[in-house]
Amino acid sequence: MTKIHFVLTIWVCAIYEASSMARRLDMPLDVKKLESLGNTDTLMKSLKNIAQKSHNCGVKEIPKLRRHYLRNTTVTCNDGSRAGYYLRKSHGSKKWIIFLEGGWYCFDRFSCELRWSSKMRKYMTSKGWPEFKTGSGILSWDPKENPYYFNANIVYVPYCSSDSWTGTAKNGHGYAFLGSYIIEEVIRNLIPRGLAKAKKLFLTGTSAGGTGVLMNLDRVADLMKTLAPGVEVRGIADSGWFLDIPQFSEKPCTEPLSCSPTTGIRKGFDQWGGRVPEACKKEYPGQEQWRCYFGYRMYPTLKTPVFIVQYLFDEAQILANNVINQNKLMNYNGSNELLSKQQWEYLYKLGEKVKQTLENVTAVFAPACLSHEVLLKKSWHSISVKGISLSQSIYCWENSFEGEKCITATNGSTSVKLIRPYGDAPVKTKKQNKKSQRKKKKKRKKDKKRRRRRRKNRNRKNKNRKNKKNKRKNRKKKKRKGKGKNRKKNRSQRSAKNVSNCSHHLIEQCPLPQWCNSFCPTFRNQYNGKEIDFFKVFAASGMDSKGMAELLGVNMSTVNAMNANTISTLLLDTFRQKKQT
Repeated sequence: MTKIHFVLTIWVCAIYEASSMARRLDMPLDVKKLESLGNTDTLMKSLKNIAQKSHNCGVKEIPKLRRHYLRNTTVTCNDGSRAGYYLRKSHGSKKWIIFLEGGWYCFDRFSCELRWSSKMRKYMTSKGWPEFKTGSGILSWDPKENPYYFNANIVYVPYCSSDSWTGTAKNGHGYAFLGSYIIEEVIRNLIPRGLAKAKKLFLTGTSAGGTGVLMNLDRVADLMKTLAPGVEVRGIADSGWFLDIPQFSEKPCTEPLSCSPTTGIRKGFDQWGGRVPEACKKEYPGQEQWRCYFGYRMYPTLKTPVFIVQYLFDEAQILANNVINQNKLMNYNGSNELLSKQQWEYLYKLGEKVKQTLENVTAVFAPACLSHEVLLKKSWHSISVKGISLSQSIYCWENSFEGEKCITATNGSTSVKLIRPYGDAPVKTKKQNKKSQRKKKKKRKKDKKRRRRRRKNRNRKNKNRKNKKNKRKNRKKKKRKGKGKNRKKNRSQRSAKNVSNCSHHLIEQCPLPQWCNSFCPTFRNQYNGKEIDFFKVFAASGMDSKGMAELLGVNMSTVNAMNANTISTLLLDTFRQKKQT
């Protein structure tokens, strides 16, 4: 394998150096065919090493995403400037990722004028867009940063409509809200640029872009059926799973950061001319359509597969629900009280509610962290739950989904279950099932015939071999045959497991943010940039001695003799140890 690896690397580099065009040569990888060759994990590691060593051969600079404006000039940003997208083609790849940028929203004249006069103006206009952008995270060209999707065709759609990608209003208080139309026009513009020949299209996005994925996914899938029927459409929604729950403390609703998500969305829906999926509209008709903006309400009505990435303690949700007092945060020095007992209880209930709403989601990755957005972070592939990283989990979901058959995690282990599709599995008709069964039978018959021929050929060759070298080879073949018998017994298990530790239903069971997962992003004070230690914050929260003693598994007198630093260290040791076991 090492020799093949070396030869392939030199060969690919030679192609790059010999080519005057100096363009990338991507080779699409069929995971099912790869499986038939033997140990998938070993082969994948070798191929990944080859890809990383040959990836930059002959490339003088890292390819960037190039700006393109929409051909339809009537579909614009808030200020009437031309909407558009950034594209980086990957010649030879049949996989496309369309990414929707996030950036809150505005919902009336006052909030939109406030947004326009602040640093959020960049989310309302295309004026000032650079000609090129560099992709990061799941959009990165670097195999180390983006191990599974570095060679995909990447489309980045900047957010300039302030409507969670759902607007259809051409004039709302002097602003255009056309986010839903922008997505459609981007798809139509990409069809002649290679999207028509794609095999897979992932509609992805973070924050407001994540909500945009959920709200537009079925519509995009239907549009692709018309424009390019052979393309499989899926969604990945990051940090767009908001809850319509009461705020911890109410404030006057003047802009999205002080408004409850419920009030902000209700106002915005009318302002934007919000476009709601037809299936969800039936569940929440008339004046209740705004409820579809909340993922847990809309998810059961989806018919297109979607992967949900969501922190259990989403920073944007906590900010909108006014959980953390901003004056206290501004004056926090690391030892004074930041969160009261009531605020900790609210955080705990919030985490439990998010877990509850995600329980019936087929494909989900939910770490117990206080943060917001992950897909574009350079460290996105290192965040893990139960020892499985986010990038592994998405790749597993992409390659293991077949009809109603999916892989789920049960108590941290991987198991195969035949389940009913719950919004995430496209339902097959009886005719489609019969056709697929016939095809499978034909394939089985062909495979049996091939095996018989191979056995006959082997037997003939073995009879003609007499010398010692041939005897050694025969012994090796017998050993291989023995291994083959064992493989046949486990074939169903192997076919269900495309990647080692494959699982795409990962919800971390932890009571509070940053306590159990050492891979959580560092949470910093926005006013001074210093890291906030949640164990110290909890220790200084005024929790009664009895409750703290029960939590740590010690007696009350021991707790009373401790200072905040000692308690925070014990909490860290206790919960990180529970995580490991």
